Amino acid sequence: MKLTKRSAAFLAVAASSLALTGITPAQAANTPNLTIGSVVVVKSWEPSQADIGHGIQYYQGVYDNLILRAPDGSFKPNLATKWTVNAASTEISLDLRTNVTFTDGTKFNSDVAAKNLNAFIAGNGPQAAPFAGGKAVKVDADTVKLTLANPNPDILYYLATTNSFMASAKALGTAGLKTTPVGSGPYIYDKSSVPGSKVVLTANPKYWDKSKQKFKKVTFVFMDQVPTRVNALRSGQVDATILDVANAATATSAGMKLTTYNTDWSGLMLFDRAGKINPALGKLEVRQAIAHAIDRAALLRTVQQGKGKVTGQIFSTASGVYDKAFDNKYAYNPTKAKELLTTAGYADGFTLQMPYGAFMEPMASFVETYLKAVKIKVEWVTAADYRTELLSGKYGAAWFQLFQGTPYVNYNLAIAPAAPRNILKSSDATTEAIDASIKANASAKNVIAQVKKANKHVVDQAWFVPFYTVPQMYFTNKKVSVKAQAQNAVPYLYNYAPTGK
Repeated sequence: MKLTKRSAAFLAVAASSLALTGITPAQAANTPNLTIGSVVVVKSWEPSQADIGHGIQYYQGVYDNLILRAPDGSFKPNLATKWTVNAASTEISLDLRTNVTFTDGTKFNSDVAAKNLNAFIAGNGPQAAPFAGGKAVKVDADTVKLTLANPNPDILYYLATTNSFMASAKALGTAGLKTTPVGSGPYIYDKSSVPGSKVVLTANPKYWDKSKQKFKKVTFVFMDQVPTRVNALRSGQVDATILDVANAATATSAGMKLTTYNTDWSGLMLFDRAGKINPALGKLEVRQAIAHAIDRAALLRTVQQGKGKVTGQIFSTASGVYDKAFDNKYAYNPTKAKELLTTAGYADGFTLQMPYGAFMEPMASFVETYLKAVKIKVEWVTAADYRTELLSGKYGAAWFQLFQGTPYVNYNLAIAPAAPRNILKSSDATTEAIDASIKANASAKNVIAQVKKANKHVVDQAWFVPFYTVPQMYFTNKKVSVKAQAQNAVPYLYNYAPTGK
């Protein structure tokens, strides 16, 4: 397999380190700087373009959202001091703070909150679907009401993650907001930043909540290759970054502290269930053949050194919709895979094109070998920006790691007709009926019942080929401690703390 590897951007940057302790800004002057090695870059600073996972840290630096999500996943006041959700989960009223100022000197109020929420809904960003058709209105000077077109039982989750970052009303809709954020957050975007490579944030001297402002400066350095990140961590060029199993021992032996937590499942996403891009994937037997062709247990042993758990579904064991029987539905069986391909009319195989990033090794090589054994030829397309390629809609299938949220959040992320990771917007009579039922009745009981049906259906239809769940391996040096964030790939920016060392 001849593959072109991308070289990672590497910049040695000094930055500040202080978070979630009682240390004051004055004491911060005596603490080391914090630099985070990040695997993603910011493409736009418009709040509507914020996404979950690795990218959310950037937005948390410069923007406040209405509700704060604590490390354990509970919800706390932030720009909203309290809120009320109606029984149907279609409407939320939020009482707002009145002492908040944006970095351009304008004030935060209910007019601004409504304008931001409506801009988010209209912005068609990566997490816009859950609020599609909604509308926010000012109730009075410090109250805003958001009404949704469809019930959303996890409305607090969305408002506490990506869907309510607040920008200055004066900046909203301007071209300048794409390149320079104008928020009320704990930090201010510094002009020494290098788009696509480095983001430097300095403390906002007028920030309203000093308990969250623990750094003089925060710097993110883009490093998409794991060896680059582990070397930067060992040399002190970054203070915190995410690594993998293959590099964990190197980091640990260098005295780095590991924080581990379960968040993601890893595997193939077979987007083209209708065969629009690759006709073969439109055949159920072909998708099932791919599932039977992969030796998940061997992948777990070789790629993950046994750290993780083989799975056949995208929902976690704690979700309430998990079914143990699904984990063995597509046991490794290349003979059966060949039989299914023959039944589907592909006895001689076919070519499957997927995006490729060097960070996928050695998993990608193993997957290629397994599929080649049943006459499916993998054609890798090297991606300069893997995530952008994944979401482009050009591919019928791709490898990815996706977080396992609550049942509704997970369903809304990957299965629902408008789900952002349902990239080709697959639907059929079963999924449409499930979606209609949830929209008609968003009670916890019905949501669990319907998402259970969805889980069974997408397993039966082989929409996904999960390999295993993977523990996140987040490392920090002796200067920094960190708390894992429930159901997020990396800790929230608020979760870092200095050790004083």
